[in-house]
Amino acid sequence: MHRLVLLVLIPLLFSCRSNQSTDTNQGIITYKIGYSEKIKSKTFGAFLPTTMVTTYKKGDYKLDIKGELSLYSLEYISHLNGDSSATLFRIFDKRMFHKHGKGEFLFLFQEHQESSLEFLDDEIKTIAGIDCKKVMVHFSNPDIESISVYYTEEIDFKRPKENSPFDDIPGMLMAFGLNFKGLRLNFEAQTVDYKKVDDKTFAIPEEYSPSDHGEISDLVSTLIQ
Repeated sequence: MHRLVLLVLIPLLFSCRSNQSTDTNQGIITYKIGYSEKIKSKTFGAFLPTTMVTTYKKGDYKLDIKGELSLYSLEYISHLNGDSSATLFRIFDKRMFHKHGKGEFLFLFQEHQESSLEFLDDEIKTIAGIDCKKVMVHFSNPDIESISVYYTEEIDFKRPKENSPFDDIPGMLMAFGLNFKGLRLNFEAQTVDYKKVDDKTFAIPEEYSPSDHGEISDLVSTLIQ
């Protein structure tokens, strides 16, 4: 009787875990988004998104931020090979995307321009159960505040070159900040789920229409200003 029960349970256990992966080169990371008091004090502060989801597979990844009540969403797709990156934006029923050309700054970093890295590997912080190293991102523009970043090499991720201040950080970002239009946003990983990821995740949906760089940047700016 016990042997019969085991024969029934074992296939069920394996089927329940079929979507899990023991490899660290693909999975989903969920981040908490923190805002400065200046942003939170605005009338729309309560409607700002509080989480960002990163889906990655080897050197490809997608960032996904959805507004409260699903009124809008901002996505960023980056490929290690082929078309380097694209920003997707949806507000209500309007869907648009912009493919970034070679040498083009992402609109989130356009004002940052030249940057340098200062590695502080002795400063370790445990984030989402993973020990992470610290690096400071300094900008040539003295008016832009340096960014504190924690990253890990435990996750098997090859960062693509995408003309951002994070290009030369050798690992997955686990905590970092952004300065956008004079406002500060902070991201910190809460959970890491190693699981199989479909390649279609990194494709631009057919219902999205091409747009220029400025239109998406302006629309995003109106949401947080």
